[in-house]
Parts: sequence; structure tokens; C-alpha cells
Amino acid sequence: MFIREKIHSPLLNKTLSRINRGEIMLVLILPYLAYAAWQGSLPYPWWIVIPYAGLVAYANDRFVLVLKKLIARKRPLVTVAGKVDQNPDMKHSFPSAHASNSMTAALILVFLFGFPEWFLVLSLLAGIGRLLSLHHFPSDVLGGWLIGTCFGTLGLFLGRWFLPFLFGTT
Repeated sequence: MFIREKIHSPLLNKTLSRINRGEIMLVLILPYLAYAAWQGSLPYPWWIVIPYAGLVAYANDRFVLVLKKLIARKRPLVTVAGKVDQNPDMKHSFPSAHASNSMTAALILVFLFGFPEWFLVLSLLAGIGRLLSLHHFPSDVLGGWLIGTCFGTLGLFLGRWFLPFLFGTT
């Protein structure tokens, strides 16, 4: 209710809905990836970064979507603001797929591929944006970050085993 009454506005919702997408994270990743490849600072070939992080984030996303359907918690837009969204994918809120997917990708980028730690802030911004736009409750975002951390950690372990084997690096 605090967010709805004190912070939420149609302009903020429209702005956050446009920038709080995976494509925006990709727009930030690509320039750094090009720079790191040019500098030779990546531990693995540049072309494996997005497919590997994307594959782990995709597995995470499918898991989150199954959880959303099983838990079937209504979004704050429905329960607090009284808005009805006609999109069938917009009915369930727990856990936040944005928070989960962004945390998974950020952990892999930072701790497996050597991206700067500030990339972790992108996941925090994704979760906060979902709160401010009334798409999620705080517990949805926290749950998403927790699941994303689990998938990101699994992706790190698999990547640290598989990628050196695949590319002959240590």
C-alpha cells in the first residue's frame, strides 16, 4: 500500500516496464563483453559468455514459471491496486522471474566470466523496479533473488567444471 500511495505513478510504471527487461541487461553486457574480449581479460572465449549465461538463466526461468503456476499467488496489481490484467502470464507473482533471472545471469557473469561486481547491482535494480511498478510483493522479489542465487551457484559449479574441460583452460 505504501508503494501504491506514495511512489507508484503511471509514468513510473510505464518507464520501469520499458527498461526492466532482459534486453536492457543485454545492451549493457554487449559493450562490456566487446571491451573485455578486446582487452583479452575473459577467462574463456567471448562467444561462450552469452550462450552459457543464457542457458542457465533459461533453465532458471522455466523453473520459476512452474513455481508461479503451482503457487498461483496474485500480483499486487490485482490484490492491492484492483487492476485486472488480461495477460494470462501476468496473473501470478511468486517468485519474481525478473529478480531470479537477473540474479542468475549476474552471478555467472561476475564470478565465472570476470565481469565487474557492479553487474550485481543490475539484479538489485530489476527487483526494485518490480516492486515500484507493483508487479511483485517484497517476498516475491526476495524469493526470486534466492532462487536466482541457487541457479547462479549451480551454473558457476557446472561452468567451472565444464568450461575448462571444453576449452582446455585452468
